[in-house]
Amino acid sequence: MNKMTAVAAAGLTVVSLSFTVVGCGSSNKSETKTSTSTSTSTETSTSTTKAEPSPTPAAGHSKTIQDYLKENQITESPVKRGEAGSPNIDLATPPGWSDAGARTPDWAYGAIVFDTPKVPNDPPSIVAIVSKLTGNVDPKKVLEFAPGELQNLPGFESLGEPSESTLSGFDAVQLGGNYMKDGKKRIIAQKTVVIPGKDGLYVLKMSADALDGQEGPLIDATGIIDEKTTITP
Repeated sequence: MNKMTAVAAAGLTVVSLSFTVVGCGSSNKSETKTSTSTSTSTETSTSTTKAEPSPTPAAGHSKTIQDYLKENQITESPVKRGEAGSPNIDLATPPGWSDAGARTPDWAYGAIVFDTPKVPNDPPSIVAIVSKLTGNVDPKKVLEFAPGELQNLPGFESLGEPSESTLSGFDAVQLGGNYMKDGKKRIIAQKTVVIPGKDGLYVLKMSADALDGQEGPLIDATGIIDEKTTITP
């Protein structure tokens, strides 16, 4: 299974971020807060709670990035931090959030979790994944089909139309809404960023996920990530 599918199939395509959570706030406005940048995960957590994996999409009618890749025989390769030739993506860690450390999914580029969740075993989380695409790749098509993952989720209800955005000056698209998982209503926001490289097109996907009603921490966090994250090709 390729990594973009894993996140969508586990819950990527990696950090909407403001990709403002589901229509709350503005993608061009965020509070100025002190933040730190997360690097290669070094923290070890005693908790057994994993960062919430990206939800598994149900069969739907919306075309996805994966459909586009298959139709055009484009190769996708997972990217980890510090990989030779890959862009340096310095994702900001908002106050009140921590690197997921050992709880970070194996397929993720990075993940953070909210420190004081209402439900300790299901904290709000933001997961990012990065992939390199090689072949006849059109960045505009990648962004066009990025919202399909969320639109195909079980019971997905969009809280607005997909919107164009940027992250650290790179083109992006974002979408947010509600969906159902294990009989519970959840809120999710996703931002997909395209980063041109010498050896291919890099795609960063961030997914912010929480139980419905806990969007407050996500809104604050994604605003800071949007403002403070830096990407160097």
